[in-house]
Amino acid sequence: MKRNKIDLNFILNKPFYPWEKFHAKTKWKKPLEEPNPAEWPKTWKKVYFKEYPRLDKIFLPKPRESIQKSYLQCLYDRHSSRIFSKIPISIEQISNLAYFSAGLKLNKRPWVAARFYASPGARYSIEVYLISLNSELPKGVFHYNVRSHSLEILRLLKSIELDKYINQPWVKNAGLIFVMTAMFDRNTIKYGVRGYRHIMQEAGHLGQNFYLAGSLLDLSTCAVGGYADDRLNLLLGVDGIKETVVYIFAAGNKGN
Repeated sequence: MKRNKIDLNFILNKPFYPWEKFHAKTKWKKPLEEPNPAEWPKTWKKVYFKEYPRLDKIFLPKPRESIQKSYLQCLYDRHSSRIFSKIPISIEQISNLAYFSAGLKLNKRPWVAARFYASPGARYSIEVYLISLNSELPKGVFHYNVRSHSLEILRLLKSIELDKYINQPWVKNAGLIFVMTAMFDRNTIKYGVRGYRHIMQEAGHLGQNFYLAGSLLDLSTCAVGGYADDRLNLLLGVDGIKETVVYIFAAGNKGN
């Protein structure tokens, strides 16, 4: 999209591109006064968990907390790697990667929202799905149930034609793909249209967690931005409006 040199919007310093217009639309002219937490409606405080109660689950093993690697070393080791070995990623590795990225810190009743990443307003608008390619899981699509630390089986597949969904050929060599979706209502019910900004921030926080957890576990990990949104939505069985893909990561054992 090219901006006309004599475009009036440019002369008047008005937003022109879609992202400029959206950012302008979500600006605050002044900080808004937030009500006393005691006066918040229940919808602002309730934390929602997506679950598929009728689907079969694969319960993941307890995360291993005895992994010896310093936080500083995890930071130095963190990088995007597109090189994966042919060794399948194990159930234990999947358990640790899912839990230390997106899991609940206190996985017991009453359900405390606190997780390993920041969520604006503690609304936890992101859901996590897994596409198994080369792992100890069967090939297919799974939803990560954070409350039970399990994978709900959405669909099992003999093969997955990734080029229909992702434009990065190297992804087919990964052990699995983590897919983040946003459930917009969880945040916008409190923050309105500005909530979209907050949800993108949350996806970024969780994305860095995937990277650092991957570093902790000595896995190759890489974020991917080139994907066909609605094809992936269809694969996951989400509507693409109320819930839609916003970020994906490939992970697997390190290759040479």
